[in-house]
Amino acid sequence: MEITNEVVYKRPLTLTGALQECQKSDKRISAAETRLDIFLKNVSKNKELSNIKVSKYLGRGSSAVVFETSDGNILKLTETNHFPLNRPVQSFDVPIYKHGKAGKIHYYVEEKLFQHGLSEGFVSIMKDMIKAAGLRPYDLLDGDVFQLGMSKEGKLYLLDPECAKYKTIFHAIFDKMKRLLTKCRHYG
Repeated sequence: MEITNEVVYKRPLTLTGALQECQKSDKRISAAETRLDIFLKNVSKNKELSNIKVSKYLGRGSSAVVFETSDGNILKLTETNHFPLNRPVQSFDVPIYKHGKAGKIHYYVEEKLFQHGLSEGFVSIMKDMIKAAGLRPYDLLDGDVFQLGMSKEGKLYLLDPECAKYKTIFHAIFDKMKRLLTKCRHYG
């Protein structure tokens, strides 16, 4: 038996409606303002985002909530930029089809990946991919296959960008300076 937090809606809901459903569950536990309240407040002010149809609630992490859209993509809402310290997108990051900001939150529409059949060996492969990009694996322990996904084409991706961080703040600054200099040289 698989244990999951996934909720499949009988019919697709608007993102606002889905967040309200999640919020009801939270309010039964605590009356304090939750992350969902923040998401709901900001989503409801953005007509395009609030009207996206979602078919499933997939779960949440420390700073994000994730849904599957009715067209089969993944919609992530976060309070911060998806990539730690604005690190550049890497080949192991999930393809993002659309992203933006709604008030104080960020949203990302991503490719839906598959997780069935992934073994612990894939975690080691991902750690090597992260290190090869000059980053360090973070909170990606042996056996954490839930942090990984596989595309229809068989490409391995990291689901949580927070699991690949700069080694130190100095690495982040150096990388940003290097990218700025490259951009300046390119544009003269």
